Amino acid sequence: MSLRLLMLVWLLAAVCSAATRRVGPGQRYRTPCEAIRAAAAGDVIEIDAAGSYTGDVCAFYPAKLTVRGVNGRPRIDAGGRAAQGKAIWVIGGGEVTVENLEFTGARCQDRNGAGIRFEGRRLTVRDCVFRNNEDGILTWNNPSSSLLVEYSEFDSNGYGDGYSHNIYIGRIAEFTLRFCWSHGAQEGHLVKSRAAQTNLLYNYLDTGRGTASYEADLPEGGSALMLGNVIVQRPSTHNPIVVTAGEEAAAPRPGAALRLIHNTIVNLGRAGATLVFSGRGAPGALVFQNNACFGDARITNRALPPGAGNVHLPLSAVSDLAGLDFRPRGKLPRAVPLGESPAPAAQYAHPACGARRGSATTPGALEAEAAAGPLPEAPARCRATAR
Repeated sequence: MSLRLLMLVWLLAAVCSAATRRVGPGQRYRTPCEAIRAAAAGDVIEIDAAGSYTGDVCAFYPAKLTVRGVNGRPRIDAGGRAAQGKAIWVIGGGEVTVENLEFTGARCQDRNGAGIRFEGRRLTVRDCVFRNNEDGILTWNNPSSSLLVEYSEFDSNGYGDGYSHNIYIGRIAEFTLRFCWSHGAQEGHLVKSRAAQTNLLYNYLDTGRGTASYEADLPEGGSALMLGNVIVQRPSTHNPIVVTAGEEAAAPRPGAALRLIHNTIVNLGRAGATLVFSGRGAPGALVFQNNACFGDARITNRALPPGAGNVHLPLSAVSDLAGLDFRPRGKLPRAVPLGESPAPAAQYAHPACGARRGSATTPGALEAEAAAGPLPEAPARCRATAR
């Protein structure tokens, strides 16, 4: 039998033997970690929200695994425990998907207790909540790893010393955050990424009631695409910079680019804030197109490309600050053609959802008129919020 045929037989056997393991009251497994320890490659673990899972911490390294909450959103409270002294769950291995769970209360001796510590090859986190941990998600430094986080909320994470964050991404290959709501971080940042490629797509990043320093921090100057985000800095911030790149790098990475396209950036904080700050290690190529900026702030500390379709308006031009409607009032100039840059096909819908965007003819993250409807791949809870 050829090697290719042997591999096919092995794959078919793995698929056929995959099981759904159910967790919760009256089920075979009492806790998620118990089911995870029993799981084989390709299994699906379903966690009933009716169960109590306080202190259920573990580290696992599957080849392939899906773990999801059912009948509501199960809550996993660290309860004073941490797997390997790192997190509620330390996730390694090959391909893992985590859906519809809440992680809270992670505390560790090194003050970096995470809801999830990612130490594997590929992880997808979907429709989850990370609240009141020292880090929401914290990753290792592996240049072959990738992380996708979508339709998720990050709220009030951080130890309070500025070294832990709502989301803290290490030196991995690629990080994508889309249709997420990050807010209320304690001293640290709403998003911090050292990835070689960072994609922030259609998110809502808001200081909220927290004291976050930066709303988005790309300290090592990797390539980044920021498309269709609503980014709001409030008076409680402890740093007047909203987005920063390259502050911890000695020089730009060869070939790296920083692209901010169709974002809405609002400064409610101190006058004279900087919306986009480029440190000495920031990418040499800066694309800044069709963004809508509000409030008393300078756009950036470096020269912008001329005629890029951006608008800078007073706060009074925001439709409804209290109602979180960050569309600009009145008639706007038309957005400029994007050329090779990606056009927004969607937009953020609150909370932690998305909607189709019918056109991209005006600057900013939000279509001037009503959105074109919900995204078919979004979680079921999003179908009522997309507008």
